[in-house]
Amino acid sequence: MYKRIVVKVGTKVLSKNDGTLDERILRHLAEQISLLKRKNVEIILVTSGAVGSGRSLLTLKGKETVPNKQVYAAIGQVKLMSTYSKLFAKHGYLCAQVLATKEDFRDRGHYLNMKNCLAGLLYDKVIPVVNENDVVAIAELIFTDNDELAGLVALQLKADAVIILSSVGGVLDGSSRVIPEITGRTISSFRKHVTIAKTAGGRGGMVSKFAVARKLMSHGIPVHIADGKRKNVLLDIMKGITLGTKFVPRRKIKR
Repeated sequence: MYKRIVVKVGTKVLSKNDGTLDERILRHLAEQISLLKRKNVEIILVTSGAVGSGRSLLTLKGKETVPNKQVYAAIGQVKLMSTYSKLFAKHGYLCAQVLATKEDFRDRGHYLNMKNCLAGLLYDKVIPVVNENDVVAIAELIFTDNDELAGLVALQLKADAVIILSSVGGVLDGSSRVIPEITGRTISSFRKHVTIAKTAGGRGGMVSKFAVARKLMSHGIPVHIADGKRKNVLLDIMKGITLGTKFVPRRKIKR
């Protein structure tokens, strides 16, 4: 079992068909993370959903502008974190909000401050809930999406693995079957199966996930991409059950 993992959950996984937050999914996610915490697994949760959460609370007139998205994110982040806080508290855990922009990974001082904060939260058994700071992250400050953010956090904290919970079951081959394992030797041959299609409300799609996984593999960090709505998906992956697509690095990272 991995001892330190980054779990990334996408907007589509957290949302109902109408775009509002699916608290049933959030509840089950909190249950799984809490069970793993009781087994002394350190978990950093990278979550999307702030803008979608804001849309469920407020309807703005006119076209979808950058300021509108900032308003949705500012309002929605409060609801999103309130929901996580309530759900984790039921299992006896505190969670903490950590908002980031690319600048936090470019500036050495910001980088170290963020790293020390996350390490401190893990030491004190608090669950860090990380999201892009959509309120101020525009133009050159934005990540490709939260897949990229999850990858940067994993490298920052030398995580044992990254688990990306997606709206699809993994990387699909030409026959729409999930590819169970991708290694350094086979990754180039599977790249052709990755399309640029994105889900509604998302920014990266499988192209982003594939790129992040490839980068993390080069640093010795395995990546799992699996169906985030599947029951006990995290628990089963941690048990070693084959689910979704696993990107297997050639070497293990030294903690």
